[in-house]
Amino acid sequence: MRKKSSPREARQSQPSGEAPSKETGFAGAYVEFAKTLRTWFVAYGIGAPVLVLNQDKLRDALKASPEARTIAWCFLAGVGLQILAAFTYKIAMWYLYMGELSPAFCKSRRHRAADWISTALWLELLFDLGTVALFAWATVRVVQIFTQ
Repeated sequence: MRKKSSPREARQSQPSGEAPSKETGFAGAYVEFAKTLRTWFVAYGIGAPVLVLNQDKLRDALKASPEARTIAWCFLAGVGLQILAAFTYKIAMWYLYMGELSPAFCKSRRHRAADWISTALWLELLFDLGTVALFAWATVRVVQIFTQ
């Protein structure tokens, strides 16, 4: 059985400036789903606290809780993780783009690091699962406070 090539190997096997020949259209779908998920995370991380704080009864119940500050920090940290992820991948994509413009740049540490980041799905999952964990904990605590 033949070993499948990784995205990195596919890029390296192509002459400089040419796109991989086996693109199937999944990349576009992946990009859309990733962008949509990131948008929902940020909207939830900002929108949920705003929704709670705009309701007098809910705001008062949350203020009375000793966990109010921790809950606020969890929502803020979840949004912060998504901003950090977007910044990380933005910089990585810039360095990969610079490598397309200048093949000599492909030998730099910055390009190799960017290439590593771009193929490290575990890193993206870490950002997203961290965000989900922070939002889930904060949301469960808010619901528990309001239903006591």
